[in-house]
Amino acid sequence: MAMKHIIALSGDIGGGKSSVATALKAITGYAIIGTGTIQREIAQKRGLTTLELNKISATDRSVDDEIDNYVIELGKTSDKLIIDSRLAWHFIPTAFKVFLSVEPMIGAERVFSAARSDEHNPSLEKTLENNAKRQALEHERFHQLYNITLRDFSTYDLVVDTSEIAPELIAQQIKDRFEQWLLS
Repeated sequence: MAMKHIIALSGDIGGGKSSVATALKAITGYAIIGTGTIQREIAQKRGLTTLELNKISATDRSVDDEIDNYVIELGKTSDKLIIDSRLAWHFIPTAFKVFLSVEPMIGAERVFSAARSDEHNPSLEKTLENNAKRQALEHERFHQLYNITLRDFSTYDLVVDTSEIAPELIAQQIKDRFEQWLLS
């Protein structure tokens, strides 16, 4: 079986996964799939915010199952792909696994500036609070469901602090390390 060219981007809320994925697409030509988009669509269908959906996910496994099964299938059927997903590294073990970390205040500034209509972030302070709640809920849920810890950096092929680095530079760093990884 030939090695697939899949880069799984995980990371902190506001870590720049979407921006880095876009920059990475520009230099690799790979398609992007973002499970954050899938999660927001599920939330919208249910008339919820992403934070509310995360709270429901704590007791309703169907949300995680829907996203997980989609990612697993991508790993089996896709090639030349960038996956913007906190858990793709877990469900596609053959992917090149990248974690994008960020200082909490910088992550909050990014999320607040994005002004997504499905997230209730009326102020930077509220955004910081919402990010912390959402991240805590996700970490607890992922540990309970899969016995994993997102910030266990030993599970990734590359960890990048995105706090002070432009997405284009991060994308180039990922591409360079990915090409080395493919040769190993």
